[in-house]
Amino acid sequence: MLRRLVAVAAAAVVAVTGLGVPENAKAAPAKVTDPVPMIELRTPAGGRFYTLSPREAAGAVSGHGFTREPGQAGYWRTAPFPGSQPVFRLRGGSGYLLTASVSERDALVKNGFTDEGTAGHLWSAAQPGMQRLLRFSKSGEWRVAVESRSAELTGQGYRVDGPLGWGHAEWIRAGAIYFGTFNPASTDVIAATKRVFKREGDFWGGVRDFSGRDPAVPQNTQGWTGDFSHLSPSIGFYDDSQPATLEKHISQATGAGLDFFQFYWYWDTGRKKQPERFEVSLNAFGAARNRLDIDYTLTVCAHPWGNLGIPKEDFTTVADEFIRHFRQPNFLRANDGRLLLTLCDRRGIGSGSDADTREFVSLVRERTKAALGEDVMVLGYWEAMLDPTAPERWGTEGAYCGVRIDHEKSYARYAATLPEYLAKGPAQFMRCAAQNFDERPRYPHLIADRSKIRFYPDQTPELFADVLSKLRKDIAGSKRISAVDNFVSIYAWNEWHEGGIIEPNARDGCRYLGIIHDSLGLRGGTGC
Repeated sequence: MLRRLVAVAAAAVVAVTGLGVPENAKAAPAKVTDPVPMIELRTPAGGRFYTLSPREAAGAVSGHGFTREPGQAGYWRTAPFPGSQPVFRLRGGSGYLLTASVSERDALVKNGFTDEGTAGHLWSAAQPGMQRLLRFSKSGEWRVAVESRSAELTGQGYRVDGPLGWGHAEWIRAGAIYFGTFNPASTDVIAATKRVFKREGDFWGGVRDFSGRDPAVPQNTQGWTGDFSHLSPSIGFYDDSQPATLEKHISQATGAGLDFFQFYWYWDTGRKKQPERFEVSLNAFGAARNRLDIDYTLTVCAHPWGNLGIPKEDFTTVADEFIRHFRQPNFLRANDGRLLLTLCDRRGIGSGSDADTREFVSLVRERTKAALGEDVMVLGYWEAMLDPTAPERWGTEGAYCGVRIDHEKSYARYAATLPEYLAKGPAQFMRCAAQNFDERPRYPHLIADRSKIRFYPDQTPELFADVLSKLRKDIAGSKRISAVDNFVSIYAWNEWHEGGIIEPNARDGCRYLGIIHDSLGLRGGTGC
């Protein structure tokens, strides 16, 4: 079979302009250990081109007229690992060919093919939950697909050339927003609780009152009806400044297949550091014994009120604070190896102007490059989903899509319009799902005006599952070229005052984690 393939392939070789050795073959981002999507492109002449590098794929489209095919040709590793085998990419004729055979590679090179190096790495033997990646051919065109597509492709006239190795048909990386403020340093909540509810030192004020799960605190739902027992965490009303609390959260999250936490990150202009209530929670994560079981990133909330903005004179100090986190081995990276930083609000960065945002983002990148030799990917917030000019104006690569309570007042409509919303996003963005939004526990001590309380009146677990299923479908058929194309940000792990809660609770147990696990097809665990 090899001789026949070599003869056919050699006859098809013509003069074409190649793209050179793929970026990932030159310097594989070895710090990315999760499988990443194998991107499939069509060449102008009708051949197929495969790469794990979003940058190379984007260059092929913009500079050589290639087009992005929908979906992925499995999920591969960018660097060798125990039990792996390399797969090589060769250029010949109007297409590109992948092979795991050294002898086939060498024979094809002798017959006029160009060796473009290692395309990626697959498992050399069968593994649980994986499929074989096969190469198919038809009239000088070579394709790669998971084995479950064999009938489809042979029905189109392709023949099976043979296996390349074993890999995942899909690999979604899901994480959750983490709101670290349930601790004794939350003086604003403690003061408001004392003023309205007359209790001392209670940083769970409002949540505890609604829940009805604390025998020492009578239920007080301020006239709203319903079962609010979900407002009691399964592990009890905790202190998230304690590493033991974060250890429990990490175990719960990873048990459902979650990959990362997105810590809301604020700046206190008076302290010249994080507000203490957020600092102690993030420090507790850093002290958790199982912290390396999960990745984390920072989501910068530079609000234009109070002391929560980032003035220009603090830009360098803030950038250096980020670098301290970037040094951690479990800081979240995009599929191309870049450190991933997101913005939840940029209106308080400097004056809030586009120019100040660009200056801040540029400084973070420059100082990180100087200190670590690393590149940073910065994603803007929801506004960049609605305004395609925003990422360029801000100096960011794209967006993460955020919560939409101010745009969709009905959760059913939020679920129904999600595909349309996703289609409007920039080429590079991190998909997201809001489990719920309900700030009634903030009334009246934190929000005194009842008319300003926002919540979804029609959220259900079934609709949340529908949202996640739509995200999974959107990823599976994606035509984007993005280094975070398989990432999903979930709102939220523990926004107890604001209703986004996937953390196990007294009413639902692990139900929402189970929905995430099953709807997104996450690996490991059961959701509880």
